[in-house]
Amino acid sequence: MSYQALYRKYRPKDFSSVRGQEHIVKTLTNQIQADRIGHAYLFCGPRGVGKTTCARIFAKTINCMTPTADGEACNQCESCVAFNEQRSYNIHELDAASNNSVDDIRQLVEQVRIPPQIGKYKVYIIDEVHMLSTSAFNALLKTMEEPPEHVIFILATTEVQKVPATILSRCQRYDFQRITADKIAGRLEYVAGQENIELDHNAAELIGRLADGAMRDALSILDTCAGVSNTVDEALVRRMAGVTDRKYLFEISDAIAARDAVKALQEIAALRQQSVDMRRLCMELAGHYRNLMLSALPGGTDLLTGTSPEEEAAYAARKDFPQAEAVRAVNAFGAALEKMARGTDQRIELELAVFSLTQPEAVPVALPAAVPARPVVTVASPAPFAAAPQQVPPVQITSAPVPPVAAQPVPPTVEQPPFSAPIAGETPPFEPELAPAAPAVQQPTPAQQPVYAADVPIPKPVRTVAKEPQLFPQWQAVLELIAENDPMLNSYLRGTQAYYDGRRVLIECSDDFRDFMRRSKETSKNIKQYIYQVTHIKCGIGPYEKTVAAVSNAPVADVEETLRQMKDLGVDVVVEDK
Repeated sequence: MSYQALYRKYRPKDFSSVRGQEHIVKTLTNQIQADRIGHAYLFCGPRGVGKTTCARIFAKTINCMTPTADGEACNQCESCVAFNEQRSYNIHELDAASNNSVDDIRQLVEQVRIPPQIGKYKVYIIDEVHMLSTSAFNALLKTMEEPPEHVIFILATTEVQKVPATILSRCQRYDFQRITADKIAGRLEYVAGQENIELDHNAAELIGRLADGAMRDALSILDTCAGVSNTVDEALVRRMAGVTDRKYLFEISDAIAARDAVKALQEIAALRQQSVDMRRLCMELAGHYRNLMLSALPGGTDLLTGTSPEEEAAYAARKDFPQAEAVRAVNAFGAALEKMARGTDQRIELELAVFSLTQPEAVPVALPAAVPARPVVTVASPAPFAAAPQQVPPVQITSAPVPPVAAQPVPPTVEQPPFSAPIAGETPPFEPELAPAAPAVQQPTPAQQPVYAADVPIPKPVRTVAKEPQLFPQWQAVLELIAENDPMLNSYLRGTQAYYDGRRVLIECSDDFRDFMRRSKETSKNIKQYIYQVTHIKCGIGPYEKTVAAVSNAPVADVEETLRQMKDLGVDVVVEDK
């Protein structure tokens, strides 16, 4: 007979050989003894924990002609012998992963009408049932709800959340648990004794941890190691399974705690050079930081599983490890494992996780509380910004009078200078094209909500007749706020200056940005909001241009004087008339 894998050769053939699922074994044997067998069962749980095995044992036992008193099959009757020799016609297995169409289920429904030739029941085991299509599930519903008396369905799945609720409601559900590492180690030692394999106890415990609760995986690892050497120790298991020695976990965690990113990454590079699986190493590091977190808890060392005495001593020496750092590391490696599952480079994801742990954790900065809006002041208008010097005298102005605006002529009955104090009870006319004059004392008015000052249209900038608008000192703070919240707007305003004319913030900008603001009212609104967040004063905005006085006072170049200076410097100048 050809060689048979250990997980197939030592597959349990009765309930007494099943490990780690005592609660399910007890329930099924009680049903057999009481002859209260259901028509549909759902076995769900991780891979390699015995779902299909228990389904086969249950199918064999309920068809046994002479079952034992404890609910086990006799393994001697015609039905049991046919089952053990894999020639029984009472048990049908369907792999739903490859037979998931509605036609496959229709063929199965046609077969259930035929009664068994030997035994009482025909058992249909559908493995990976969650892979069935929606139409296949619908075709199975009616038969599962009211099957013939001789038919029993056993569904097995690793993803029960994908099974429709209509199927779940028709089945008795049994949840299989992961098998503990010590039970796996005990089973491995039994198998090793039967196969004359010298299996070290520490190696058996290590395989139990690596199997992650799956007995089939554990037997496969043992089978692999036995193919290399008949003496299986811990070092051989680590080399064949592609895992690290536990001391490297402590070296990496110590380097991370010391904020030494280079040393930690060098350790990972050395392990990769030894063909260590990066995903497995990431899982080991997550479990290592879990152990560090537990060792810092009072009595937490009792929760450590699969650790050697040397490792327990190392964890005890690190009982003061910060729990917050341990939780942060577990989250970082968990996120790296999720990204690895999506197909990203495993080494890069592990290195990024380790490097991020060597950096101090970023502390979120709380935003300042909103400052309430200032009430409107109805007395003489103060300087809006403390840093901007006020250039206009507070009471009187001796500059030349400005002609009145044609749209608002002065009433002929009033004979007063243009900038004299207004008569009590009257409101001075608003001149949008002039710089703000020195305000006079007005009668108090009721408090009102702050509003934006009226903006002069962007294509027609403000032109003052007195002095240049003053530099707006808070503009750099406004630019920093814009850079944090609006990168596109920051690209327009980066490196610009702004000025204040008493009513508006005038921005030194290009023609393109001026046209952009004209088209986008939302942009103007956002700039006003950023200015308000910095200064807590609402004001208008506009483009900045040189004043009329500044432009008119600019020196005019004299062509003849320039030519004369060039000749004095020795430059040959030739004038041609055209």
